[in-house]
Amino acid sequence: MAERGRSALFWRFLALSIVGVAADLLLYLLLHTALSPFIARALSLFVALIAMLTLLPWSKVTTGGRLAVSDAGVAAILMIAVILNYGLFASLIAISPSLQLLAAMTFASVTSLGFGCFGYLRFVLRGE
Repeated sequence: MAERGRSALFWRFLALSIVGVAADLLLYLLLHTALSPFIARALSLFVALIAMLTLLPWSKVTTGGRLAVSDAGVAAILMIAVILNYGLFASLIAISPSLQLLAAMTFASVTSLGFGCFGYLRFVLRGE
């Protein structure tokens, strides 16, 4: 029974992360024509982080403190994932300017999503 509850928590965290990725993608697509790719990406990631942190209390990914991770811990995981996401994106574009922006964005987003899921699972499974 506890395994099913932890699985549901993981799916909630994944859904919260996907909402952030969707907000990032939509805002980036709106901003990248008017701004440089680096500024557009930074703004879109910042707005996505704000959206995820706003939805965090309602997503109940910490089950009211019954896990080893708190809302602050989840927020820290999300912030580190956003910094990793921007760092990968900026590095890929700086190293290979001919790389398509959406390809760099996709790689950075998938990598940071994996990092965030791994970090969250590390806290959730800590009690076992």
